[in-house]
Amino acid sequence: MNVKKLLALLLALVMVFSIVACSSNPDDTTGGVVDPTGDGGDGGDGGDGGDGGDGGYTATQIPDEYRNYYLSYVSEDNGTVNSWDITTSTVSSLLGYMAGSYWTTAMNEEKDGYDWICMLAKTFPEALNADEDTGLATKYRFQVKVGEELVYNTLSSVEQFAAYKGRQVELEDYITPYKALYTQANGLTRGAEVSDGAGSIKGLADFYEATAKGYDEEAWANVGLSAYYDDEGNAWLEVEFTNPTNSFMAMYYLSSDLAIPIPESFLELVGGLSNYGTFSSDGVWSPVDTSLSTGYYVLEWWQKGKEIVYKRNELFDNGDGRYTIPGIYLQVLTAIKNDQEAALKEFLAGNLEASSIPSTRLEEYKNDDRTTVTLDSTTFKLNMNTCTQEYWEYLFGVDGVISTTDEADYWECEPAMSNTNFLLGLNYAINRQEYASNLGYSPSNNFFGSAYMSDPENGIVYNYTQEHEEAVASMLANTDGYGYSLALAQHYFKLACEELIAQGVYKEGDTIEIEIAWMEASDIDTYHVYLKKYFEDAFNECGGGLKLEVTSWVGTSWSDVYYVKMMYGQFDIGFGSISGNTLDPLNFFEVLKSDNSSGFTLNWGTDTSVVDEDLVYDNRSWSFDTLWQAADTGVLLDKEGSLMQTYAANLNNITVNEDGSWDVKINVGTIDIEGVAYSEVTKVMAFGYDADYNYIEVKVKNAVWDEENGIVTLTMSAEDLSIYTYYFYGWDIYFKSTGGGVGSTSLVSVYQWDDPVGDYTFDMPTEGEWVTYVAASYAERTKILSILEKWAVEHFLTGLVLFGDGGYIMYNERVNPGTGDWTNYIPGYGFGVLAEGNLLGK
Repeated sequence: MNVKKLLALLLALVMVFSIVACSSNPDDTTGGVVDPTGDGGDGGDGGDGGDGGDGGYTATQIPDEYRNYYLSYVSEDNGTVNSWDITTSTVSSLLGYMAGSYWTTAMNEEKDGYDWICMLAKTFPEALNADEDTGLATKYRFQVKVGEELVYNTLSSVEQFAAYKGRQVELEDYITPYKALYTQANGLTRGAEVSDGAGSIKGLADFYEATAKGYDEEAWANVGLSAYYDDEGNAWLEVEFTNPTNSFMAMYYLSSDLAIPIPESFLELVGGLSNYGTFSSDGVWSPVDTSLSTGYYVLEWWQKGKEIVYKRNELFDNGDGRYTIPGIYLQVLTAIKNDQEAALKEFLAGNLEASSIPSTRLEEYKNDDRTTVTLDSTTFKLNMNTCTQEYWEYLFGVDGVISTTDEADYWECEPAMSNTNFLLGLNYAINRQEYASNLGYSPSNNFFGSAYMSDPENGIVYNYTQEHEEAVASMLANTDGYGYSLALAQHYFKLACEELIAQGVYKEGDTIEIEIAWMEASDIDTYHVYLKKYFEDAFNECGGGLKLEVTSWVGTSWSDVYYVKMMYGQFDIGFGSISGNTLDPLNFFEVLKSDNSSGFTLNWGTDTSVVDEDLVYDNRSWSFDTLWQAADTGVLLDKEGSLMQTYAANLNNITVNEDGSWDVKINVGTIDIEGVAYSEVTKVMAFGYDADYNYIEVKVKNAVWDEENGIVTLTMSAEDLSIYTYYFYGWDIYFKSTGGGVGSTSLVSVYQWDDPVGDYTFDMPTEGEWVTYVAASYAERTKILSILEKWAVEHFLTGLVLFGDGGYIMYNERVNPGTGDWTNYIPGYGFGVLAEGNLLGK
């Protein structure tokens, strides 16, 4: 099968909407969110484990009763399968083994692609309001399994949990996790990722905003999600999206194991969704007790820090004959953090179904009969902090717009990192072919892995399109094809030295110190040593009069590189990757926006909201943000191409009543542009701080909008005001605007320290237009994606790509890749792609 038509759709099922997750170290491939290759954590020939027979390494002793299970590993034990309250990819994988999604994918009969199949759903999405011309719709419905068709399973021996074994799924159980996840007061990590973007459910973001103090039935009534039975007794879910989409993407957006049915009584039993699938605080309950299976496997045993075991779910209807392996055994292989050969040693001892081959053993095993080559599902990068000190303080300082930092903890930005020529030198200095070859990975200069499809219905991989080739052409010109040229590196390094010395930020003979943040201690010997040599040798031999020293940093957990360093701007260069959303790469590009609207921006330094005359599409100049928004949900632009101010507000008057309450009037002005409509104010939130400077927000339920006169009136009771013991008060006025058939919600804030101004006339802009490419064809969206990619690459928003996670994988004898044997049927694993384009077949 031609790799350009590869249908690697299995990759799509883990992440939905705009949600993404940080990728773990590529050596721990079971931790990857999108990992069809099975190249980490698989293996075992049924032996006794032995002593490893490899340099005195003591292999894991796997109990005999698990020897016929699929043998895999994780590098750390997070103690949970709860993906609702964690963003690391390892946990998402653990939930995926036991949780069903509405639809999933399976290898086709020819073993050269994938088919979508129903899992918890009984039908595929049916459009209810399709446009006659485009076929796009916002409303879809599909049947789901309930009653005898789908029952819960648990292997808990605790009476109150064991009672759920065999309990039939009820229709309302499908709604329960949505309500729990998106109730803001529950504080679930993934709930905070809700948006009005592509794939979002109408009203869900508003519901989240309205539930800071707890579940709100009135707000839920406006959410575009309902469940009902038809006259024939069929159970249906009906979904209304914020933006129109086709039926294929509707299926993709909804295919998530975060939407599994859960009885509300079970959540009450465990103490809320945040405790689902976790150990109890006293250690009496394990995830075996606190989770339920609605998928192919069910948790059987969990010994903290040692092993996680799943057993075939005998209560799940397996009429299609897939996923018949008796169980899955995951050893907790913490040795991988410091020993890059640990997984291979376990594989050689018969304790893993498969293993990637570390660089230290590559020559020994890359031509072995058990070795297969796979394509990459994601790529790993050097993410860049190219901020000037002034811009860094704007983003991350004491009043930072992204996050706040005490002055004592300010990151000192290295001036060279904001010099374009220096960054170009770094890029050209990386010999990616040599680097990847030495490490056993696939060389790459692509932001996306080979799993990302610009036309998912026809299996078109974005990396193989002409549009992508044109987007990266300028950065690959006059190089080895992967962006390496020592001559160019030294040329740009020398130019950088001249500029930096002339600017006075360095003087001749000074040393530039650059720190690279890594995931694991073993990364220093595995990855860092090569890059340090590439960078230092090229720079220090360029004759620019400065020296370069490259140092390293490692946290206590692999995820610290994200949650301590990159997400908070505390770094020069950081190693890592963000993965997910493989069938909507254009939407995925939200992670490159400098406003961090996705929550996962890793590269900082360029303001993506500024219109650039070099960023042109449809005979118009754009900013990165506006063009992305136009393609994702639609956008209102002024004549300069910037986002328009759609309304304004100012405090009119506050009357303090005898009972201590306030009557508040707020002036609101809106634009008057053809094609843009406004509904009434959707909500008003009061906000302020308590005595400990904790931010507190509460919905004002009695706000009234007088649209004709442009006045919002509300009353703040003395009781409401009493929670704000600091001097600062304010109100957020939320409006729902609609343009081009696409709705979006925004807010404007006013503050009580404003001087009352009485009647106020707003000078609102009246020249602008609503632009949307949401309904564009896949071809047009691909073109927009390539224009955004070119600009992002040239501004280092994509970081410096190093390699893809594909490469040399060893499979044991009982694994027969690509044949459809039992070892290919592990949820999320066991699938992969050969470099020639075939599915894991030799």
